[in-house]
Amino acid sequence: MGAYLAGLHPAAARRAPALPSKVLGYQTVGLVAQDSRSGSSPGQLLQLLGPRGTPQFSPVAPAQVQTGSPQWTADLMAGNSYIFIFLPTGECLTAAGLAGQPKLTLEHCDLAAAQRWRRAASVVQSQGHAFYQYANLGDSACLAEAGELSGQDYGAALEACSASPPPSQLIAFWWASV
Repeated sequence: MGAYLAGLHPAAARRAPALPSKVLGYQTVGLVAQDSRSGSSPGQLLQLLGPRGTPQFSPVAPAQVQTGSPQWTADLMAGNSYIFIFLPTGECLTAAGLAGQPKLTLEHCDLAAAQRWRRAASVVQSQGHAFYQYANLGDSACLAEAGELSGQDYGAALEACSASPPPSQLIAFWWASV
């Protein structure tokens, strides 16, 4: 009987275990990076937003650095990963596209690996906050600020995670509240 099942269902033997769906805790946060351009003012903060379903970073006004406007929930899942939910739309930050060439999108939350993020490097302290790399479980690429787009908007992308994280890959939970 075992050979019969293995012969008819070879994919079943290789199926990855399901990711845990239990939420251990959550907080409302701003996902914030520091402007990584050379020559930029030190400490300029950029908040990840999702206008028109496209994640991108926007500058945080100096008056908002302390009080801010958190736009995400960071749900800590069993198994030590996070789901980032954009509050204005209720959609999850997702690595979509072809393997090895993912792009960031906001999509209906399904708790799949493409929507899971794990802290990948040791913490870097700056401005009283802990900055981490966040690697996507589906693609293993890290969330990154990808430079100026136009006007005051900055790209958000997935990049190969680096053992010595560049400033563009360091993200903090700002304005965290439970």
